[in-house]
Amino acid sequence: MKYFTALLFLSSFIVFIAGMIKPNVVLRFMKSPNRVHVFLFSSAIGIVSIILMLIIAPTDLINSNTATNNNTNAVQTQVESDKQNQESDNNNNKEEETSIGKEVSVGHFSYTVNSINFRKSVGDEFIGETADGIYLLVNLSIKNISDETRTLDNSCFYLTDANNVKFEFAVDASTALELSGHKTLFLKDCQPRIKTNGVLIFEVPEKDVYYLHLAGNFWGTKSARIILK
Repeated sequence: MKYFTALLFLSSFIVFIAGMIKPNVVLRFMKSPNRVHVFLFSSAIGIVSIILMLIIAPTDLINSNTATNNNTNAVQTQVESDKQNQESDNNNNKEEETSIGKEVSVGHFSYTVNSINFRKSVGDEFIGETADGIYLLVNLSIKNISDETRTLDNSCFYLTDANNVKFEFAVDASTALELSGHKTLFLKDCQPRIKTNGVLIFEVPEKDVYYLHLAGNFWGTKSARIILK
């Protein structure tokens, strides 16, 4: 409608200009039209278009305000929804903290750290590894509490120190331990409802307090940490 009124207003100018040149071209429906008739006719068109604009303008303003308010409310609703989802994710991903000797269930597994010790080297005289820092060995009991076989890999656990520096599983040291007769948990196939135990090994810079982080599935959406001291 607003485009129609704008076109009508523009037409009044065109009628006025053309009528001032040739009145009979514009006012063919009148006998002996003159420039006064053209002026009155174009003025009438202009007044009508202005009145229509004044009628339409408040409606457009109301619609614009309504659309703006709806958009604002939608944005606020989305922000609140995102905030709630973020809080929910944070709560779901929050690590449960426990200590040595206490069982904790995370995802597909339940874990219990039985003991820890530090060593400079592992293995035997045939197959051995020596740490540049020192090895931290974690004696861990684990039970697959799901209904299918699960394989442990290095995505299931890692260490951090008090400054949140991360230490990955020491694969070479674990291999040396395994080949020298010690039972490790790396790439261990865990059968459903069966408890087993073995050693996890990490290389750290010094003897200190560390945290063992344990995940219950490949994606690590649930986890717990055990303070090792």
